[in-house]
Amino acid sequence: MIERGEWTEWSDMDVAEGDPGDVLDFLAMFHDHSSWLVPVQRVDLLETLEWEEPPPIVKQARRHIRDGQTRICRDMLTRITGGSVLTDEAPEFAPTVEEPELYLHFLVTRVRFRQFTMAALVADARAQATRRGARLLRTHCWAGEDGRIVQEYEKLGFTATLEFEELRSDGSFWPGRILQTRV
Repeated sequence: MIERGEWTEWSDMDVAEGDPGDVLDFLAMFHDHSSWLVPVQRVDLLETLEWEEPPPIVKQARRHIRDGQTRICRDMLTRITGGSVLTDEAPEFAPTVEEPELYLHFLVTRVRFRQFTMAALVADARAQATRRGARLLRTHCWAGEDGRIVQEYEKLGFTATLEFEELRSDGSFWPGRILQTRV
């Protein structure tokens, strides 16, 4: 049996297209992702997550999986450790670019496998961008508090660019940052 800590690099992970059977695991990762924020004092982000009934994220995850845009990361035991969505279009709040790009959305991981899974999903996104002829890979993340999440992306080769605030349905603002890298 493989024990935690035996993985030495992200290449021990396998990333492939998601399928309808991955919806529940993908959504569970959003829960895991938001849950780890409380113990490390990231309550501002937790409070900014919109969980309506039914959660819009459920509809989005199903649509992205149906459209073949979801990438699922598995460990050596084939357990799902993370996921992301790759599209040819950026969200409305991102400035338009004059070149082909691949946009990385919803990168989430199980807390236990966070570093390796993030690295594997970003490496996969770079490979997919190259395969699709896009030289620009962009993403966005929460930019509140100390900017730790932005720094995680920077360690993976992204450069932070535009800061933005997304207006939410309750009238509050979600602080975000767009990041990009060349492939």
